[in-house]
Amino acid sequence: MSTTEEKVQDDSLDRKTLFVRSIPFDVTNEQLSDFFSQFAPVKHAVIVNDNENKSRGFGFVSFTSDDDTLIALQESKKKKLNDRLLRVDIAKRRERKKDDSKSSTPKKNNVAPEKIALQKTARLIVRNLPWSVKNSDELANIFKMYGPVKEAKIPKKPDGKMCGFGFVTMTKHANAEKAVKESSNLKINGREVAVDFAVSKSHWTVLKDEQPEEPVEASAEEDDSDRDSDVDGAVGTEEEEDAEEDAENDDDSDEEVHDEDVKLLELEDEEPKERKKRNRQEKFCVFVRNLPYDVTEDALKAHFEKLGEVKYALPVIDKETGLPKGTAFVAFYKNNAYEECLLNAPSVSANSILLPDDVSPFYVYEGRIMQIAPALDRDSAARMAEKSAESRKELLGRTPKESDKRNLYLLNEGRIGPNSKLAALLSKGDLDIRERSFNLRVEQLKKNPTLHLSMTRLAIRNLPRAMNDKSFKQLGRKAIVEFAKEVKEGKRHPLSKEEIDRSTKHKHFVLEKLGITDDEEKKRVSKHGVVTQAKVINEVKGSGEYGRSRGYGFLEFRDHKHALMALRWLNAHEVTKDEITNGLTEEQTKLALKEKTINRRRLVVEFAIENASVVKRRYDQISRSRTEGKTLKRKRENGEDTKEEETSKKKSGKDNKRQKVNGKNGKRGNLNKGSHVGKPRSIAEG
Repeated sequence: MSTTEEKVQDDSLDRKTLFVRSIPFDVTNEQLSDFFSQFAPVKHAVIVNDNENKSRGFGFVSFTSDDDTLIALQESKKKKLNDRLLRVDIAKRRERKKDDSKSSTPKKNNVAPEKIALQKTARLIVRNLPWSVKNSDELANIFKMYGPVKEAKIPKKPDGKMCGFGFVTMTKHANAEKAVKESSNLKINGREVAVDFAVSKSHWTVLKDEQPEEPVEASAEEDDSDRDSDVDGAVGTEEEEDAEEDAENDDDSDEEVHDEDVKLLELEDEEPKERKKRNRQEKFCVFVRNLPYDVTEDALKAHFEKLGEVKYALPVIDKETGLPKGTAFVAFYKNNAYEECLLNAPSVSANSILLPDDVSPFYVYEGRIMQIAPALDRDSAARMAEKSAESRKELLGRTPKESDKRNLYLLNEGRIGPNSKLAALLSKGDLDIRERSFNLRVEQLKKNPTLHLSMTRLAIRNLPRAMNDKSFKQLGRKAIVEFAKEVKEGKRHPLSKEEIDRSTKHKHFVLEKLGITDDEEKKRVSKHGVVTQAKVINEVKGSGEYGRSRGYGFLEFRDHKHALMALRWLNAHEVTKDEITNGLTEEQTKLALKEKTINRRRLVVEFAIENASVVKRRYDQISRSRTEGKTLKRKRENGEDTKEEETSKKKSGKDNKRQKVNGKNGKRGNLNKGSHVGKPRSIAEG
């Protein structure tokens, strides 16, 4: 038998607790727990502090079984914590002096008060609870296997972090006793937990007062050189005894409620004292923004290792949704790689619609230009976040002071960078056409301040010539359905909260502008559906008749969120034969096959450019039409003559249609034609 194993067999030792010395003074309880968790499941780990709440350099770590303690004892001596080897031993049990003056014959009133309390309580304490269990209902459902659960509670620290334990109250003591007996190997989310009885703080205080205090046996074997920071075992002087109680050390006996339980119950019942947070800032760490949502830790680390050895690369996960936030922390081992990363990082303005031309390829990740800044400690980051909260909201269009009334932030929606995943599906010629079109749109918006990007209307180019309005509308509906399916299957990220808020705000603005009530909107939605208009632009012959398709068109959606969903699914989508012929008659399909106009193409999708004056005229026309419609309806209900009003309305409709077809000076023009192969044509052409 080895020396370590012989030591574990000693009855004077607590076989489930380690006494740890030589702990670096900057190590926290959480870091100590994480260090020992790599060897075996940890129940709790506490570093003993002095009166000024500073670490004394030693602490206690408790485990769920003797075997785990032995494994941790052996393995922890081989690894360093913050570049320092720890001194680890099995903790000694607390020995209490026996009162020889009292009779050894047990008396009736000498029954342990803890035992009496446990015979009455149905309340359990669950230690070593995984951080993933945050909902008390989840904890209650786990313990329903032992009987009906009255209540479950998971306490939290003042800073909102989990404490690592919870309380479960069963309806009967028998059920609680069953839970304690049968949960010896209980695992929650792959982590072994420890279940014991718990009593209320007030009950425990009364019971404890009835017991006489017993002196603690002091240890005379303390080495003078280690007296201030180390202890040979878990017991010693009275000061060390208090330290052990602070460490919440127990021996897991089902028949004894330890000081640890009292400490945990006090944490639950009393108002917690505010503790000063320890905040260690990682050296040589940068914060990266504008990353793809599907970026992985390994891929990000491999990318940044081009500059130097990387300690870690961690994408930031949203706690509420569990999805990546498009940001990450990257820490380097050496200063030169850290400085090089920051020194050459591009400066991209959040309000700019243009991207710099001199960006190094290293800072472009899957078509996105990374924004890199030094990582801040939590306090500084909190101050920065508070300072820029309002400006961020304005940029997203969520406050009255909107900084982008022309919706220029939508210009990059649908843009495909050369290193993105979608770029792999396109030829170099297609990418050049898309980039040329993007530059033309930027120039057009710069020159004319009355132009803006629509929030609900998409301009779609590279349409197959055989596609008509009906098949085009069916494709728009399909895009919404397929986007929702892919989100549900985890293949695509859903719309963000800001995008949904923006959509709701714009919808209310339009309804208020047109004077449409909520009831009228519901009727309109049920009549038109999610796609309110689908228009394929056709050539106009000299006789005024429509000719073949020009290869582009417009899809108008009910609101902004559906337009976003459609754009992200349709962009670079290759139109299939079934999607083209979906709205064609049998005769039209035969003609299209004969003329070979049913060809598969990848769509170019962007938010349409609109003129503010044209949009205003459209709103005015809709308002007039609604007013005239209400007047006609009222006259019909009253039996009045409406012939004159109906004739005027028809004439007005014909004039509007003629004006729409001919355009200015009899020519047809559009701002959303985009770029063409060969000689570039201005988007304002016509």
